[in-house]
Amino acid sequence: MNRFLKSLAVMNSVSLVLSLFYVLSPEESVFWNAYGILVILTLTGNSVAATLRTDQKKGSALYLVLSSAGMTGVAVLTTLASLDPADQASRSLVGIVLFLSLFLVGTLLAGTSFVHTNRRGHTSHAPSRQTDSTPKKVMRIMLQILLGLSLLVGVLLAVSMVTNVSVGVVEAAVSPYSLFYSFIFLSTAGLFLKVSPFDWRSSKGISVLLIGTTLYVVFALPFFSIPMMLEEAEENYTAAFGNDWQDEDDTIPAFKELPVSLPAFFFGSPSGNYELEEDVQYYAGDSGVDEGLDLRFDVYTPTENAADLPGQGSVLIRIHGGGWNSGDKGPENFSQVNKYFAEQGYVVFDVQYGLNAARQFSGILSAPDDVTGDFSVRDMVRHLGLFTTYLADNHERFDADIDSVFISGGSAGGHLANALALGASSGQYPELIDTRITVKGIIPFYPANGLAGFPGVGDAEELIDPDLLVEEDSPPALVYQGDLDTLVEPQVTIDFKEAYVEANNSDIAIIWLPYGSHASDLYFTGVYNQTFMYYMERFMYQFR
Repeated sequence: MNRFLKSLAVMNSVSLVLSLFYVLSPEESVFWNAYGILVILTLTGNSVAATLRTDQKKGSALYLVLSSAGMTGVAVLTTLASLDPADQASRSLVGIVLFLSLFLVGTLLAGTSFVHTNRRGHTSHAPSRQTDSTPKKVMRIMLQILLGLSLLVGVLLAVSMVTNVSVGVVEAAVSPYSLFYSFIFLSTAGLFLKVSPFDWRSSKGISVLLIGTTLYVVFALPFFSIPMMLEEAEENYTAAFGNDWQDEDDTIPAFKELPVSLPAFFFGSPSGNYELEEDVQYYAGDSGVDEGLDLRFDVYTPTENAADLPGQGSVLIRIHGGGWNSGDKGPENFSQVNKYFAEQGYVVFDVQYGLNAARQFSGILSAPDDVTGDFSVRDMVRHLGLFTTYLADNHERFDADIDSVFISGGSAGGHLANALALGASSGQYPELIDTRITVKGIIPFYPANGLAGFPGVGDAEELIDPDLLVEEDSPPALVYQGDLDTLVEPQVTIDFKEAYVEANNSDIAIIWLPYGSHASDLYFTGVYNQTFMYYMERFMYQFR
């Protein structure tokens, strides 16, 4: 064990130094991914050592608390920074400090001796635990119950991640953060043993270790599946759009160099320069069903000359999800995607549309009062069409190229993106998109095609199910789909691609994300979203 601890001390020290270099100058390369693997091994070793050590009990418990709570803090703080439209950094300084502290404490803890050797050369372990006073005993029991319940939650989350058991919108917080959960629950199991009266080598202790280890492995499955995911993504993209996209990789410095950066998963990815204008009104309803409706958008624009960037002023329209009755622009539409493409020279519009007032996801997603009403899918795409007219009238103000427009959205927003673009291109609903606008591609995330038929929302079969609008010359489509999405089942996306195939249109690729849940792109630097951004930026460049 002493040799292991000495190696662990070196690994922590090296990880700490390299982490500081990465934070100051984040890059994507094979070297930094090798460093990412070192980080994973070091953090795993720290939790194992802290769990099994019989000396340094307070120090070990401190590390396990820091690992479990700190990893939770890193995930939450990094997400909040990413989702804040105005946060130019898109990374959390507190989250970074929390993460670095794991290596610092790990170095100090591993640097101490595992056993104490007496003068005669005999090994003496730490003294046995003294009998607790009544208050301490009560506190210890309460901690055991709390940690036991935490492990139970971990089991339920793990089951939901690897099966089709639906947990509703909660699944959005599982698979994108799974690697964080690996460390959180491994450390939680170790901490449970530290406050329990039995030794880890007892049958009960081994059972707890087995639970923690199993949770660690299960939550690491998306990480282990990265090679398979990347191989399938490249095959699917190349089969749909040819090999030419690979020729541009070495000539476009703004592109991601690698589909997945492991350090970025833990530290977040800093946003480049962009400008943001929020709450610009594009439509005020004054009669009929639209009376009182106030629709606005946020626009993200590049600070550099767009002509020198991949986007060259092309437009990306982003439509939020939320079941056609909830959601909003801004944080709820995963803002760092907007920041990312503005940095690449695209003009990104994050657009509101009228929501149906019934069946809102109360307490989970917001639904601004001035955008809710008795609106159907036909009304929603009509509102988005009104935005395209506003865009055509005002594109010079934003230096936006309306001859090159991409439409994207997630879930209900993905469905509306499909309905809007395909409805107009099919000729069945030519009035949906202003004729001055040229749509070059659709980028739906887990699109809820055919699922908007409940009363009060669905009123036009072709708009409810955009599969019916696909034609031979429909715009190319790049689709994001988790293969364990229980809210929009993968078959919906398979049917969408089949509609393209039946129309003799091969311009569609699905990027499948193994173990991916609904909204598994919530964490911008999660392995799923990183992979899709890699292909999305190339898709937009290829077809702009």
